Amino acid sequence: MLATLRTPGVLLGIVAMICVGIAVMTPGFTPSGGLDRIGPIRALRQLLRFQVGRVLMAIGLALLVWAWVKLRPALHKRINHSWVLVLWSLPILLSPPIFSTDAFLYADQGWLIHLGLDPYQSPLAGSGGPFAVNVHHVWRGTTAIYPPLALFVQYLVVVATGFQGYLSVIAMRIPALLGVAVIAIFVPKVARLLGADVETAKWFAVINPLLIIHFVGGMHNDTWMVSLVLVAVWAALRYGTPGSLVGAALVGVGASFKQPGIVAAVAIVLIPVAAQLKEMAPGRRFLVIAGRGLIGAVIAVGAFTAVSLAIGFEFLGWRHATNIGELTWGMSPASIIEQIVGPPLKALGVDRNLLPILSKLTTALSLVGVAVLAWRYFFGDVAWPGGRPRHHSVRQLPGGQQHETDRSWRDHPVRWLAWGFCSIAFGGAGYHVWYLLWGGIYLGMLRYGNRVFRALIGVIILFLVVEGGLEYMGLRPIAGYLVGAALAWIFWANTTGLRIVPEPETATDPVDEAAR
Repeated sequence: MLATLRTPGVLLGIVAMICVGIAVMTPGFTPSGGLDRIGPIRALRQLLRFQVGRVLMAIGLALLVWAWVKLRPALHKRINHSWVLVLWSLPILLSPPIFSTDAFLYADQGWLIHLGLDPYQSPLAGSGGPFAVNVHHVWRGTTAIYPPLALFVQYLVVVATGFQGYLSVIAMRIPALLGVAVIAIFVPKVARLLGADVETAKWFAVINPLLIIHFVGGMHNDTWMVSLVLVAVWAALRYGTPGSLVGAALVGVGASFKQPGIVAAVAIVLIPVAAQLKEMAPGRRFLVIAGRGLIGAVIAVGAFTAVSLAIGFEFLGWRHATNIGELTWGMSPASIIEQIVGPPLKALGVDRNLLPILSKLTTALSLVGVAVLAWRYFFGDVAWPGGRPRHHSVRQLPGGQQHETDRSWRDHPVRWLAWGFCSIAFGGAGYHVWYLLWGGIYLGMLRYGNRVFRALIGVIILFLVVEGGLEYMGLRPIAGYLVGAALAWIFWANTTGLRIVPEPETATDPVDEAAR
């Protein structure tokens, strides 16, 4: 730990998270009167009222990104990223939820179960209790959208903490931290099996600002969906077809925390045969992909169903609340379009909420994107009539990437999973920034070059500004996108010579390296 502390950038990240941890206690940002019962914290909260909280949040986010970039693998090829994760998480372990009030909602759902009510039938904040006052006004009166295993874990947490208004909410961080620990353990394992640079993989996934802010700070139940899918990827890479079948079942359990995880089952079962797909004729290749995908989907859905029935809430009761993302303006593409065209239409007398229609359209487009990605990674070498085949495998070189013929077929299912998850996440009506972590944790292990990582850092800056502005600065999403895009462009334009990935020691084949 002491050696890690002496690494340039680590202490800067600790200071950043101290700023963030203090800023989230600002009244109005954190709906918890329990904090005001503690004298020193009450005095601090009074001081934070005078724009101090907003300033601290802006400083903290800027310092966090700066610290993360300073720890890039091109500069630090040997650093204990797990210790960095611990050190950066310590300042916010007892902080209120960051960039989200979902943890208050989790606690209220646990309270409903304690009362013997079905959270798929009983409205949030509708039964009083210690958590109802802090449920966000948008979700009041709605029913639970989370699968049964997530609800059951939330119930266990509030029972274990005695239904304390603040303590029970903070304790929701415990399951999230366990999930983050699983991610920290398995990211390097998967990277080694893929023949990728382990330090780059850990840097981009384990100490990513989005993971620190949202999984540790926001304590979202997405953490367990992401961690179990990651373990499933490892099992498929390590043990082949038997491991992929077990992995498909793990995907179903992960989807019991967050439903979109179910789509990973198809990618998981393709991992053992991915390297052989390039030798198959297009027709046979399609049949193999479809057949194995169907098997994986059946196993995952079976595991999801078994967990749901074992817990005992109304089966698929969460379907009643699938339109929650359409209740309010947010940062999804559909919502941004609605915010642009809605007011002019209303001025013209067309008083209609377009968000449900736009949401269905963007969701459909995101699924089209998943299909296009599938073609790119599994049929990109098949030439259209009169065209030439395209090869999308890459091998990392200093400062960039070089296209090759076959070297990356083995990781094509993971590439498809990573970018497909991002497509699904961004296309939904209820898009939130932490959804990018569904697939984002794999991007550091896919052998991209400096240019791609610079672009990804710009994207992270963009969305930290959008969500930070929405939650803490009073910025509407459109303004946040404009400011965030400007800052991302400034970063991009001034870092043309920034080295992020380390230079490879030898030009070994990634598959051969993984075998060793």
